[in-house]
Amino acid sequence: MFQINRLRLEIKTTDINPDDIYGFDIPFSAGLNIIAGENTRGKTTISSSIFYALGMEELLGGMNDKALGKALKSHFDTFDQTINDWRNHTIFSSKIYIEITNDLGQIFTLRRIIKSGDPDPKINQAKTKKINVYESRLDKLSKDAKHYPLFLRADNNNEDDYGFYFWFARTIGIELPVVTNSNNKEGFSPLYLQIIFSALFIEQTRGWSGFLANIPFFGVPLSKEKTVAFLLDLKELYVNSEIERLNLVGKELEEEWKTIFNKIEVLSAEYNLHVINVSPTILSDKAELDFSSLQVYDENRENVTSITNLIDSTNLEIIASNQIPIKKVGENKIVLREKLEKLYSDQIEFSKKFENFDIKLNLQKKQKNDIAQQLDTVSAELSKNKGVQNIIEEAVVENIYDNCPKCNQKVSKDLMFNGEVEISRLTLTENIAYLSGQQRIIKSSLNSLIQVIEEKNIMRKYFLKKQRDFEEEIKLVLQELITDDRDYSVTETLKKVRLENKINELKYLNEKFNENIRLLQQLADQYQVLLVSKEEAKESFQDDEVILNKFESFFKEKLLFKLGYESNGPYNIYIQKQSPFKYFPVYKNSPEDSFAQPIKANSSASDVVRTIWAYTIALLIGKNNPGVILFDEPGQHKMSSDSLRKLFEICAKIKKHQIIIFTSVDTVLTNKVGREEKLDLDNLLTNLTLVKDYNLYKIKKGSKSINLINSI
Repeated sequence: MFQINRLRLEIKTTDINPDDIYGFDIPFSAGLNIIAGENTRGKTTISSSIFYALGMEELLGGMNDKALGKALKSHFDTFDQTINDWRNHTIFSSKIYIEITNDLGQIFTLRRIIKSGDPDPKINQAKTKKINVYESRLDKLSKDAKHYPLFLRADNNNEDDYGFYFWFARTIGIELPVVTNSNNKEGFSPLYLQIIFSALFIEQTRGWSGFLANIPFFGVPLSKEKTVAFLLDLKELYVNSEIERLNLVGKELEEEWKTIFNKIEVLSAEYNLHVINVSPTILSDKAELDFSSLQVYDENRENVTSITNLIDSTNLEIIASNQIPIKKVGENKIVLREKLEKLYSDQIEFSKKFENFDIKLNLQKKQKNDIAQQLDTVSAELSKNKGVQNIIEEAVVENIYDNCPKCNQKVSKDLMFNGEVEISRLTLTENIAYLSGQQRIIKSSLNSLIQVIEEKNIMRKYFLKKQRDFEEEIKLVLQELITDDRDYSVTETLKKVRLENKINELKYLNEKFNENIRLLQQLADQYQVLLVSKEEAKESFQDDEVILNKFESFFKEKLLFKLGYESNGPYNIYIQKQSPFKYFPVYKNSPEDSFAQPIKANSSASDVVRTIWAYTIALLIGKNNPGVILFDEPGQHKMSSDSLRKLFEICAKIKKHQIIIFTSVDTVLTNKVGREEKLDLDNLLTNLTLVKDYNLYKIKKGSKSINLINSI
């Protein structure tokens, strides 16, 4: 766990006095922290600074400084009493500091650049992609303090020793579980820290529309479900993740088996062989391969004999032929004529076989071209989507475009919402992930087909050789038929040479076959170990049942209904323990009801917000919860003043964790008699003891969050 101790923004401007420092410097404490102020006075600037300082700005809908408003990177206003009006300041450079403490009492200060002041935008962009970590308190910060840069927005930043998220997870005592990931070439990755924080940091634009509404899509299936399971430390997450990992390994073994089996098939087809007792699908018992063998068809493809028997019989044939003197042409002419007829007949049959082989090979080549075209189409579509994403992430935020160059729809500065049209970055990201997955699948199919074609091209060389052999032997017999009867028969000599070549060829084939069988036996051993591991991974989830029951009780009895939820009774609300809506609140007619409905579909808008309050706070009982919650403008949908008061009171009693609430003093609430009234913060906090029960930071009336501040 961790808590935030202090947040400091430092801005230097292009004003006359370059030494002036603008920004804010806000202390935080354990328990409840309230940041209050009028609308448009900079509460969002403060909240987004927390997201950005901790590398969580993707939850705001953007990456790096693109997720931040103009007051942090472009220009801001301060009230100038000398002219009794607002004065605009242009930002030269800006950076954010955040001081945190972990469970071990270690204190760190994180510094992240927002705008470096460098005129080169590429250099500035590069500086926003790292966080400098100081092993020091913010007020003790100096050049001599031990510090090191950690990178963001790169591959493996949740796994690499120099990645910020890896460092942050380790520092706050979180061991990220490994889960399947369709975006990762390995097929799995850690459950990214940004995904986990979507359950803790609720921003005001979309955060109150549903549970974990701002969860980023990184290719992790069922990411919401896995996040909750991780926070509550449910065994099922780890068991299922391990089974998913083993399944991926199993698929790799199956593919290896299939590849080796195909090699054996190609080998057998190439030399007119028949494979015996070799399964095309992976086996877990290598003993089943003990009786595998290569069989050779006779000339009529009716009877078969083992390759070892054929080697023995061919050896005997060579011995026998060596004992027979070579005949002269005149003694051999009848045999030669019969042989010529047989060669012509075999050549015709072979030509038909070769022709059919070529037809199938050409079809596969055409199929390869079609798949290659499909890959080009998907790759082009993926490139277009990435281009649109780049436009949204870069051009829109910089106000280069008022309309999307792709679809000509209006786009908003915050990337999320603009009156008429909502542009969903998440959908675009999901589409890119889907197309990336399709691209990988098509590439895999294409590579497999290319491999088959390459193997068949090798086989085709054998057919060509066989064709030449027929032609040469026919030519040789024809020549011998017109040779002087007194000459020795060349075909007899050639027959002995070919028998010896046949022996060598058969031995080579047998050796290659046995080599492939040994590889299959090794895969069978690995597959057996994998199946045993999967069985061992299937544990009882009785402990999970206890945790979920405790979570449900805390959510309902201690939070939800005390916060003023009225849409349904306690007997209708449950935490779902199986899909769909697994681990989330649902509506049921009874505990035994198999038909569960999402609670959002059966609750008023304000009760949906109360449910998110209760659910997020209830997750604090989880063993793996980082211990910090951020609520940005929880008084949504004309929330009742009693509910908001109760929220403050409940949060104030939580001392072991940290809850940060941003609230507008202009928020319209509903009082007990249903009338609308502005939020009276002092009235809402009357039941709380000042200082002891909460920490209040209030933006002065008539002012904004960014002002002239002192140096550290």
